[in-house]
Amino acid sequence: MNTSSSHFSPEDDAIETAAAEWLLEREEGFTPVRAAQFAAWRMADQRHDAAVVRTERALSLIAEMPAVRGPLESRLAEEVKVVRPAFRRTPVWAAGLAASLALAAGLWWMVSFRGPSTQHYVTAAARQQQVSLVDGSVLNLNVSSEVQVALTPSVRRVTLTAGEAHFDVAHDTSRPFIVSAGGVWVRAVGTAFSVRLGDQGVEVLVTEGKVEITRDDPRAVPAPAPVAPAEPALLVAGERTLIARDSSAAGTKVERVSADALQAAVRWHSQVMTFTDLPLRDAVILFNRRNQQQLVLADAAVGECRIGGTFAADQVEAFVRLLAQDGDVVVERRSAAEIVLRRAP
Repeated sequence: MNTSSSHFSPEDDAIETAAAEWLLEREEGFTPVRAAQFAAWRMADQRHDAAVVRTERALSLIAEMPAVRGPLESRLAEEVKVVRPAFRRTPVWAAGLAASLALAAGLWWMVSFRGPSTQHYVTAAARQQQVSLVDGSVLNLNVSSEVQVALTPSVRRVTLTAGEAHFDVAHDTSRPFIVSAGGVWVRAVGTAFSVRLGDQGVEVLVTEGKVEITRDDPRAVPAPAPVAPAEPALLVAGERTLIARDSSAAGTKVERVSADALQAAVRWHSQVMTFTDLPLRDAVILFNRRNQQQLVLADAAVGECRIGGTFAADQVEAFVRLLAQDGDVVVERRSAAEIVLRRAP
């Protein structure tokens, strides 16, 4: 079926509506199970994935055109009579992209109607998580980490309360991206950086662009008495700093990180993993942190097998096929979510 034709069938309508509903739920915050179900829905049909892409683009267009938000809201209020329980009955105005734009506008209207929402993400001790935010930014959570995300029309705020997170920030000069952790505020517009909250303080590592670091809360109201504001510390790509809990951000030492050290520091969230003579048991831990599909070692002997190469972090099946090709490892698919590895006899 050609979804770009002038005929927009009931089936196409249902797909576009489902895509908008998935994105609305993602805006609220996916659990790992729901994230896997969303990925499976997108992969089940090319039209599903295309509908998600169209709706995401439409949402992005709406966000960049504040002048049309009022008319869109009025039109939706008059023609669609949008209320929460009635969203599934939202009519489609036209075919193709126009339909996606209408549904995306309805989605945007609902989010705006509810007011700013906060998403909460937590990872377990043995799992990592990647989160795609609605503004286009990507958040990678390390193990045993916790964040709260609040996106508003004027600012994007993330609060890191435990662990470590890496942020690949979508460029938006009108909405700064601010991360707070342990009394430290990291401000960026479009860049990539990591923040780790530890016993010694807050560690910030910039992998792309630059960030400003301060202990002054950007949300705070200025004091009535004249107080000299603290000068923010500026970090650029390849620099790292550790801000002790009892020190000011401006007085913190900034160090240059070598290329090898930088690569090692960001390896935990990289989409590509390179192993050199690594025990299989360690590789299994790394894959299991990134994927719903889990690898299980049947015995200690198979875990001692040494492996090397470069692998995509989310391609468990490809990794398993390579293991089986060598003949040293036997693969048993116990279920869709579990693959057992044992030493070949």
